[in-house]
Amino acid sequence: MKRIAVRTGWMVAAMLAASALIVFWQGAWTAVAFINTAFLLSLVPLSAGGLLFVYERGFFSGFAYGFRRLRRSSARVERYLEEAAAEHESDELLGPRRFAITYPLLFSGLLLFLAMIAAGYAVQ
Repeated sequence: MKRIAVRTGWMVAAMLAASALIVFWQGAWTAVAFINTAFLLSLVPLSAGGLLFVYERGFFSGFAYGFRRLRRSSARVERYLEEAAAEHESDELLGPRRFAITYPLLFSGLLLFLAMIAAGYAVQ
């Protein structure tokens, strides 16, 4: 848990630094420009972390299994060969992979996303 918190903190700091560099590079340094840039940058890790989270929970495993079964039943000759080979294989679903970066991406994106929404309302 501590490792996730440290990685999340580093990712938030990196996104804030990148936001500052982007706003500085554009030349119009205002609080609103910084908040908008940080908000948009927070959507990238939030989306990537969300996709990894969904993948890790096995949402796509059912689709992969269904397509594998559909492909097996597409041709009779292939089906007979596959059935002969499948006697030695099991049809159990393989577990999805786990990624160490999923929760830091998800938490850093969510934290910065919510912070920039609050900062946007505070600036108005």
